[in-house]
Amino acid sequence: MDAMLRRCAVVLLLIAAFGPALHPNTQVCALGTPGLATQNAALAADLVLLGGRVLTVDDRFSVATALAVRDGRFIAVGSNEDVRVHIGSKTRVIDGRGRTVVPGLIDTHVHALGVAEAEVTQPFRNLRSIGELQAWIRNEAQRRPRETWIWTPRVYPTRLREHRFPTRQELDLAAREHPVVVDGAYAFSLNSAALRAAGIGRDSADPPGGAIVKDDAGEPTGLLRNVGSLLARFSPVSAGVPLDALEQVHQQYVAAGITSVIERGASLEGYQTYEALRRADRLRLRATVTIRLPRADDPADVERFIGSLPFRFGSGDEWLKVGPLKIVADGGILIGTSFMREPYGLGARQLYAVNDPSYRGFLTLTPQQIASAIAIGHRLGWQMVAHVTGDAGVDVVLDAIEAAQKEQPAPDRRHTLLHAYFVNRETAARAANLGVLVDTQPAWYYKDADALSNALGRERLAHFIGLRTWREAGVDVAINTDHMFGLDPNEALNPFNPFLTLYTATTRRTESGRVVSGAESVSRQDALRMMTRDAARFSFDEKNMGSIEPGKLGDFVVLDDHLLTCRAERLRSIRADLTVIGGRVAFERRATP
Repeated sequence: MDAMLRRCAVVLLLIAAFGPALHPNTQVCALGTPGLATQNAALAADLVLLGGRVLTVDDRFSVATALAVRDGRFIAVGSNEDVRVHIGSKTRVIDGRGRTVVPGLIDTHVHALGVAEAEVTQPFRNLRSIGELQAWIRNEAQRRPRETWIWTPRVYPTRLREHRFPTRQELDLAAREHPVVVDGAYAFSLNSAALRAAGIGRDSADPPGGAIVKDDAGEPTGLLRNVGSLLARFSPVSAGVPLDALEQVHQQYVAAGITSVIERGASLEGYQTYEALRRADRLRLRATVTIRLPRADDPADVERFIGSLPFRFGSGDEWLKVGPLKIVADGGILIGTSFMREPYGLGARQLYAVNDPSYRGFLTLTPQQIASAIAIGHRLGWQMVAHVTGDAGVDVVLDAIEAAQKEQPAPDRRHTLLHAYFVNRETAARAANLGVLVDTQPAWYYKDADALSNALGRERLAHFIGLRTWREAGVDVAINTDHMFGLDPNEALNPFNPFLTLYTATTRRTESGRVVSGAESVSRQDALRMMTRDAARFSFDEKNMGSIEPGKLGDFVVLDDHLLTCRAERLRSIRADLTVIGGRVAFERRATP
């Protein structure tokens, strides 16, 4: 035994002296001495995987064949021989069978709370045409008392066969005695009964930051943009999020290979729901929760709200922690409310019902309100994130971040643009200089780029979800899903299948198979980085997760195909065979007979 210990000491001295020259896959814990681990229980792992193709996503994108996890963290990564010494009598050993292994996938933008609540109150349905929408409304009207409000599942005009919102008259044909709201998030289409009930008529003025669309005769068409406040009192009352429902959503993520999420926009009650799930030992993955700032005209109200929060930014642990504060700066491009530098143009008339040739969309807050909220959060030590989709909206948010950093420099605060769909080199360089991160979603390209290119033109769509432009400027980018409705990984409103995300980022193919703008594609390695190593930076977790390296949390996924070498069309149908979180198997796909 003494001889073995002397040999181990010599190895450690060699590593200390020549560590940088060693093979990149060689790790301190992996070297060991044959037989030593079986004689020293302190080296025995809880879980070992052998015979895999482990994409570590470390600095060199090293490829190993084996790994070991103990007490929730990787203790060895290397060859089968390196890692086998960590097999003890109680170690679970997984045969990799040559399969690809990747770090646990990180989705930095989900709305799991909303998904869970919707599944309880009104499960999501994909309505693909105005006819299907009318049929759904008729069915609801038949089973509800008169004058009861009917809110549809989320509908975007880009997803309807007609590529437009339904008119008031079309909704009236489906239901005349029930107020009907077609919910498009930042735009709504109402029938006549809903307009009357909400008190919206020809004399109604546009609210700040929004529009009541009217026809040539001055009558409301039923289309409302950025005016959710007018309908707030009629919206369905939240009954809260049952823990069972939220746990179910998380388990769907885990089955897809997702081991960590950032919830992007919770109330204080939403965070407390996560806390309750954690206390009940039912939190199935790691979560960082973004807190949504309520709209406030007075900066003092913003400061009071932040001061009233019962926690600080970053508080928590490796399973659940407090994330940034979120503001909403503009609307969405699917419904024509993104704030753009250039007018939408006449091509957008059908999709958005826009007749004004100078129309550029909206800010939901004034530039002063945006600047004030970001400055206050920055001063109080919070990371700030902004929902901002249009290029002009991004300009306003970057102005605010620049002013806040000038007033009180904090270069590693990692303020983040959520979405930021339209990018150019100038904007990307400015974001990089400010240390700003970009959180964006290829799913919008996959599902909607066809309709958007018809409305906005291929030139404007050339840099839509411009991953390559951001990365070449040195901006950290995370690609994710913005999952908000539905439990099917491929048929949800925004599919949360991470391999569909990777497929879209690398091929730039839409759902129809069309390539709208191939110049913004990235390599498979870079796409994987944006879902692992780079994504970890968004929650300041790069020292704990995002790659398979000794000392990091033992989160990894075993895939059913070779991620880097399979044919392109196979990428989107890759599945997780095994998802491991903290060294524990959280999901295992059963073989079909």
